[in-house]
Amino acid sequence: MIPKITGILVIWLSFSCSSLIPVQNLSREALNGIGMFKEIGYNFHTACLEECTFSKVSQFEIEREENCACDTYLMADEEVNNLYFALMDYWEGLYQLSSMEMNQYNLNRPASTLAASNLIAFKEDQLLAFQKLSELSLKAVTGQYRKNRIKSYMKEADPYQQIISEKLVFVLKENLLGLMEIQNEAWYSFYKSMSYDPSLNTINKASAAREYYNLLGEHKAQANQIKVLIEAIALISEEHHSLVASDFKFNSTNFKAEIGRMSKDLRTLHHAYEQFKK
Repeated sequence: MIPKITGILVIWLSFSCSSLIPVQNLSREALNGIGMFKEIGYNFHTACLEECTFSKVSQFEIEREENCACDTYLMADEEVNNLYFALMDYWEGLYQLSSMEMNQYNLNRPASTLAASNLIAFKEDQLLAFQKLSELSLKAVTGQYRKNRIKSYMKEADPYQQIISEKLVFVLKENLLGLMEIQNEAWYSFYKSMSYDPSLNTINKASAAREYYNLLGEHKAQANQIKVLIEAIALISEEHHSLVASDFKFNSTNFKAEIGRMSKDLRTLHHAYEQFKK
């Protein structure tokens, strides 16, 4: 009798593990997609330093220190990072719930709070979503959320992950890319005026034009990376909501097909992202 029971348990555990593999794949792809964020070499503080430095260069100001007032921009970066970590922690929690090893990941970051800065404003529902998603993630990775409650975890977190994803997309698209556009216009005005300066010879003007297009090229590559990241975050959030709304079954053909399609789309975006880094 005991060997028979043992055999049944082995079969049941094997089935349980295999049925959760699609969830692990989903989590892994989401983590890779959102994880592109940390590779972007541009943020609010960078934008501030660019504007400040360019302003001093264009006015021929020489100081011992940069003396750029960018503290507000550092605060904005911290808040954006908190949004990013909230999403990463959620997907790490889902990965852990679908894994047989619950101790692979530990949340050692202190509980963060979001506060409205001069650059980024948060509504009450966004602050609540951040708090709730962080609480759920902590429960998942510390084992307070059992593996057989994966669906409950996803359903409970879905509205919050949507709000956080939408906020992060908005900040990247409207605020960060907006600052890049402003800087691009400043560069254009400055270098365009140089092209009309009669005191400069052809060599000087050609050098200025080369410098302008180099700056513009770097910005364009960084902007394209941010745009790809925006697409990835939006795709992951939409797919998560779609799966929750469909009341999926882990081993169903539709669920596996959806994960496969999402994985393919994310890999395509990741490839495009890598191309813009070159």
